[in-house]
Amino acid sequence: MVVGEPSCKTDPDPQATIGPTVSVVIPTYRESAHIEETLSAVRDQTYPRIVEVLVVDGGSDDSTRELAAVRGARVLENPDQVQAAGLNIGIAAAVGEVIVRVDGHCTIAPDYVERCVESLGRTGAAMVGGAMSPIRERGIPAAIGMAMASPLGAGPARFHRGGPPGWVDTVYLGAYRRADAVAIGGYATDVGVNEDAEFAIRMAPRGGVWFDPSIRSSYSPRETLRMVVKQFGIYGASRALTVRKHPSSLAVRQLASPLLVLGLCSPWRRRVLGAYLAVVAAEAVRQAASAGRDGLLVAPVLPAMHVPWGIGFLVGLTGLVDRR
Repeated sequence: MVVGEPSCKTDPDPQATIGPTVSVVIPTYRESAHIEETLSAVRDQTYPRIVEVLVVDGGSDDSTRELAAVRGARVLENPDQVQAAGLNIGIAAAVGEVIVRVDGHCTIAPDYVERCVESLGRTGAAMVGGAMSPIRERGIPAAIGMAMASPLGAGPARFHRGGPPGWVDTVYLGAYRRADAVAIGGYATDVGVNEDAEFAIRMAPRGGVWFDPSIRSSYSPRETLRMVVKQFGIYGASRALTVRKHPSSLAVRQLASPLLVLGLCSPWRRRVLGAYLAVVAAEAVRQAASAGRDGLLVAPVLPAMHVPWGIGFLVGLTGLVDRR
């Protein structure tokens, strides 16, 4: 017998065998149209150690809270009404070892939580997640989903377009150990709606961020161009707040929309506009080749994404917008 070797084998750690406990945290605001489907998907998960579902509501004036309570969720109040603050309330109240974040307008696959836990354990990552897949709609919502998944739309990030597993900057939604989230101070409430990406920046040193395409979910895209304009204006401003906080996080690709806006305000605006519209038209034709008439609607959606994002980013860099 080797010196120091135990004379008999010890029983394996039961916790390692059966897996960690999980708290599902869902920040909501006016999600009555989707919350029942979201919670049904959580209820049907294959992972056996989900110990609670926390719905943290930011003052909905519809039936979101009542529907969540009927479905068995524990409903918490988020008086600050900022999504990051709601997530922090959920993390503070959670009893599970792993937090799985879900949105109130998305539907997770039956093995979503199981895949998250498995990926966390196998990779040792601090945070894991998959891609955001739009629910198949028709008309403008379908075109919005196509534009979001297009490299010309929301960018080449894997959580938008999908791709092979690997280390990335951020993921959609995300799952992580509660202890890690507490250790870094939770989500930042001063970066607008870019709390996920900013959270991933601070989580990365604790083990990295891992993209796993087997972690599957779907979401409902915005329904109108007006909603997209507002959404992407806020996205651009929020990204600028993150860049102000983490200057090294700025990627060259994120300068495309601000440069487009500056070009449209320059003496070369006609040339810039002509070149841009040609690129947009080419992308709409490409989408139409596989999606038919709905693909052509990508043409108005892309400017509704790019221009507000660029304006929001430029305004956000000035510091003239607050966290909301």
